[in-house]
Amino acid sequence: MDPKNASMHVSHVVSRRGEKEYHSYLVRRSYREGGKVKHETVANVSKLPPAAIEALSLALSKKAVVEAGSDFEIISSKRHGASQLLYALAKSSHLIDALGKNSKEKNLVSAMIISQALSPSSKLASVNYLSNSTLADELGISSCDVDDYYSALDWLLEKQSQIESSLIKSHLGTGSMLLYDLSSSYMEGTKCPLSHYGYNRDKKKGKLQIEYGVIATREGLPLGVKVFDGNTSDLASFRNVIEDIKTTHKLDKLIVIGDRGMFSAANIDKLHQIDPSYLYISALRSGQIRSLVESGAIQLGLFDDTDLFEITHPDYPDERLIACKNEDLAKKRNHTRQALLEVAKTRLDKLVTAVTENRIKSEAAIGRKIEAALRSTKMSKHIIATVGPGSFSYQIDEDSIRAETATDGIYVIRTTVPDGEASSAQVVEFYKNLANVEKVFRSLKSIDINVRPIRHYLEGRVRAHVFLCVLSAHLLHQAKEKLAPLTFGDTEPQVPLSPVVKKVVSNSAKAKAASKVNENGEAVTSLRTLFQELDTLVRNTCRIKDTEVIFEKTTLATPTQRRAFELIGAKIPL
Repeated sequence: MDPKNASMHVSHVVSRRGEKEYHSYLVRRSYREGGKVKHETVANVSKLPPAAIEALSLALSKKAVVEAGSDFEIISSKRHGASQLLYALAKSSHLIDALGKNSKEKNLVSAMIISQALSPSSKLASVNYLSNSTLADELGISSCDVDDYYSALDWLLEKQSQIESSLIKSHLGTGSMLLYDLSSSYMEGTKCPLSHYGYNRDKKKGKLQIEYGVIATREGLPLGVKVFDGNTSDLASFRNVIEDIKTTHKLDKLIVIGDRGMFSAANIDKLHQIDPSYLYISALRSGQIRSLVESGAIQLGLFDDTDLFEITHPDYPDERLIACKNEDLAKKRNHTRQALLEVAKTRLDKLVTAVTENRIKSEAAIGRKIEAALRSTKMSKHIIATVGPGSFSYQIDEDSIRAETATDGIYVIRTTVPDGEASSAQVVEFYKNLANVEKVFRSLKSIDINVRPIRHYLEGRVRAHVFLCVLSAHLLHQAKEKLAPLTFGDTEPQVPLSPVVKKVVSNSAKAKAASKVNENGEAVTSLRTLFQELDTLVRNTCRIKDTEVIFEKTTLATPTQRRAFELIGAKIPL
């Protein structure tokens, strides 16, 4: 290459003579000759002012040179902090890797997962939210419209099994403990084939619904979801999910932890058929517990010395039964029962008056009124009613109350996990981890993700929407753990003396809640408020007035914003 045509640059040369250090700034041409890179010094500009050297360096690099103090205007600002933080976390936690090879659809789904976590809304609103963020520019989707996002949802549904398998492999390996529970969400409209009337956990009368079962780690990290018709029972959903775990995700060893409604005799048989090595942890129903107490298999006097003990029983072969009693729960249930009885007595007294005054005469009408009065209290089991033509009286069944009071606070864990693998106390602790799945549902439904209202009506889109929300919950769960020092999250949870008693908040978490600062003196907020502060970290597109010189500038990060990125092990992208 001819040295005269080579590109020039300013080179900063540092040299030493004894203990002194000298800085030289040289304008050089760099060129290749005979396979080697050579440099030709054109001028020594070391005596120029630093600002002039900087300007010359920028000019030779073909960058805009702006006079110091020049006025400029901000053309636009885009959200930068929160979306970039969650994207960095999604990459480091292997969520992005789980989505598969790089593609436009993968980038759109990645953006939707983050958008649903930061600003839960419709897909159209997500497009608007992302169009005002630097994440869309980085992922190359800033020009995509809502139809592209809907197509990405279809792509996500096709990839669901692969994504779930990847997450399970990352967080569980070939097998471990899985929590499983079922919930429901109401639907807007009536066109979706999945919509049916069923047991409505949202307490929305007259609304069709869908059911969905979530699988999660012991810590409550959601790994997958299966959507069912709105009238699917807990038992049927459980069988379906276990078959899917075996055939699709191919887990060799598994301990399933599920609610007592999941483990009927038929489901236990089905579990053994799917894989005899699969174990489970669940609990007995209240009727089963009363039978054990009445038969003497559970001796209530043993609770005077301990809050848990283990038994076996011929009705539950190959199972360990661990009887537990929580005194705080017993007191709470007794207090609740007394309060509901008072409500029931007040309503029935009004009915007695109405019958005495001949305002209600027929036995059928009186029976309907009794049923209506007791329905919400669920105290009919403790009421002995006497009804005749134009007459009604009642009395409290004290024997029934004493029998129920005797089992207050008692629950019995059932498991096939051998005692060599887990002690009684550990099994109780494992079962109580089901509360972590309840936290997932609260996060999905109302606190963080807002899976409802479901605005789709095509079956595939509904399934994809629910899965997308679960992936957002997966990301948020990890964000809560990583960012706990800056939020009210408990970073030092106390281990109770017994697994039966309720876990308490640590003193450090109480101190944070009271003072609103952590042990390092850093301000703490809710996670949602922290995201809002991160969103004040924006990237501005600026232009020098009366010129065509345009440049980008990110706002200076606050200490809290810098700390948030440090906690997830990432740098603020500039």
